[in-house]
Amino acid sequence: MRTKKRLFSLGGLLAIALLALAGCGATTSTPVTITYWYTESGAQASAVNDLIIKFEQQNPTITVNARQVADAQAHDLYLSAVQHKTAPDVFSAEIGWGAEFAAAGDLYDLTSTVGSANASDYLAAPLAAATYKGKVYGLPQSADYLVLYYNKAQFTAAGLSSAPTTWDQFDAANKLLTKGAAFGWAWQGSGYDMQQFLYSFGGGLISTNGATPTPIVTSANTIKGLTFFKQELAYAPAPVYVSGAGVVAPSYSDATTSALTAFKRGQVAMIMSNATDYAALKASATFANNSNLGVAAIPEDFATGNVARSPISGRELVLAKNTAHSAEAIQFMQFMSSTSSQVYLAVKNTELPTRASAYQDAQAQATATISSFAAFTATQKALPSVKQGSQLFGPTSSFDANLQKYLADQLTAAAATQNIATALQTLLQS
Repeated sequence: MRTKKRLFSLGGLLAIALLALAGCGATTSTPVTITYWYTESGAQASAVNDLIIKFEQQNPTITVNARQVADAQAHDLYLSAVQHKTAPDVFSAEIGWGAEFAAAGDLYDLTSTVGSANASDYLAAPLAAATYKGKVYGLPQSADYLVLYYNKAQFTAAGLSSAPTTWDQFDAANKLLTKGAAFGWAWQGSGYDMQQFLYSFGGGLISTNGATPTPIVTSANTIKGLTFFKQELAYAPAPVYVSGAGVVAPSYSDATTSALTAFKRGQVAMIMSNATDYAALKASATFANNSNLGVAAIPEDFATGNVARSPISGRELVLAKNTAHSAEAIQFMQFMSSTSSQVYLAVKNTELPTRASAYQDAQAQATATISSFAAFTATQKALPSVKQGSQLFGPTSSFDANLQKYLADQLTAAAATQNIATALQTLLQS
């Protein structure tokens, strides 16, 4: 917990001045304290604290009692707090959690708060992720999504002048780049990190267009994407899964480090990874030269076209349904998700905004993060907004288990996707 007395982070005083008008509005004449949980840590937490201080300066009768919670524990801590009626007024939740909390009746409906003006400014995918059954339950605050990183020097050496924009070009590039111990690309080893292949060919996991969510993973387009993905693994090193002591089977999300390391060392020429990996990649020796790291959109299927295909993550601000101070809490949420606040976090924390207006800000455009990724926001793809969203790639969906069997030629694509569809249907009925 933080007290009312706080200090600005280094450099925060000048930059925070840009927020002077953001979030201003009617304030209560009676002192009110609202509670706020966030997951940023270290330097990123300092930027969050800067914003909280500015909000309190603009709204002297509102005190924000903020608590930093560990990202890995935040989901379960919030559920426990709801159960014990100690949930914070405002919670910075991971995008997608809102549907789960809203389905349980734990969140305040923010549809009227967003309004048409805000709805048109928010990017489509983050807003869709914050929407459940037609109602908005979260204010999108930051977004992250997959992009294609590539080694320009290796491309030049292979006679390639630009990044692939279609999967056919991706395949052709892989053939040229894979020689001896060098590979065209690296896969991070999990089902979550291959979704882009399914979406780009017009497939998917679940449709929420009908009265009830329905698995669509057995569709011809999904199988087409899955088949192409398997084909391209011939040009990638096998994922190196790291299992902890006592773990019988590997976690299919822990090959990320080995894949990123291979890319940083120049052992692979391409990788599809999150935008938030940009800073770490730039810090590596291979990409210390500013001109060597290329960033491009996830390739598209020529026949399907430029559809949304890059799965997003990030954060959304949600409000507890039974809050005693909804007006003050909403005022705080509006401030924290405002254009000015998102620009501040983009500059200080290299976070990607969820508002179109933030990408048009001159200060934001001057940052390497915004300038590198602004062109690809239309590729963002929201995962299905279902209450089981956080489990879609967990053990209960059997996605990874069946994917691995398909890759090992133990199952056909049709059999693997049917198994996944059956598991997803059971999950959706839970």
